[in-house]
Amino acid sequence: MLEQLPVAASDDADAKTYRTHRVSKDLQVWFTENRMYRSPNAMEDGPGKSIWGAEQKAWLKKTLAASDATFKILISPTPMIGPDDARKFDNHTNINGFQHERDEFFAWLNETGIAKKNFYLMCGDRHWQYHSISPEGIEEFSCGALVDANSRPGRKPGDPKSTDPEGTIKQPYSQSEKSGGFLEVKVEPGKLQFIWHDEKGAVLHEHTKTAGGE
Repeated sequence: MLEQLPVAASDDADAKTYRTHRVSKDLQVWFTENRMYRSPNAMEDGPGKSIWGAEQKAWLKKTLAASDATFKILISPTPMIGPDDARKFDNHTNINGFQHERDEFFAWLNETGIAKKNFYLMCGDRHWQYHSISPEGIEEFSCGALVDANSRPGRKPGDPKSTDPEGTIKQPYSQSEKSGGFLEVKVEPGKLQFIWHDEKGAVLHEHTKTAGGE
């Protein structure tokens, strides 16, 4: 993996590819590693199955709990809320995938109160842009595909072919038509903005968070 994604020296056996950066007084970001420490996709879901691995998970909880940043963003390579395609089983949203680890982590976020302290998820690896809210109140912002050619219509809450056939997820925004683009994040004292653009930079949707709530 380090040969293909050189975030550390390829011959460094002790390299840690997960990391956190304190951007400013107002913002701290976390980047998780979702490939190097994971259990097999086909393994039965349960307490022993993990995308993150025990060491990374402990680090994630410890550093999140220690942070006093106004806004905290966990940038995940794969989605945790979605919804995603029901046929898959390789990420935290998927039935028979890694939902147990996701649910345990969300429960921890609520038990510690971090979920209510301006904590948000951002994810890649979905080919459509969206803003979703889990039944636990955790919010996820998907950057979508970079270019039009790699985009597709997304799965919506309530879709029987999705990981949320019962429609328990709230979705304030999802692309109405497929397109590429990117998700811009702006932070100011006490204010966080998520701004979705299309492939050519035009603004498609905006969502603003403040330190005191919406």
